[in-house]
Amino acid sequence: MDPSREQLAALVRQLAVTAPEELDCETVLRHVAAYLEATHADAPVAPELAMIRQHLDVCPSCLEEFEALTRAVESD
Repeated sequence: MDPSREQLAALVRQLAVTAPEELDCETVLRHVAAYLEATHADAPVAPELAMIRQHLDVCPSCLEEFEALTRAVESD
């Protein structure tokens, strides 16, 4: 089955935002709480955490985890 135009367009968009060096999901999920803490405190994001946002922009699974964590923190 050939990919649809929409699927190809989505792939091209993801490739366009892919960095030469990417974090894997395991690394992102290990550090996502620290990233959330820094962003909620309006503190500067440490260089080692800066790539987390980039990963969240291209990974729906990690973004879902981040959003769930954000909701949990905001509901406290």
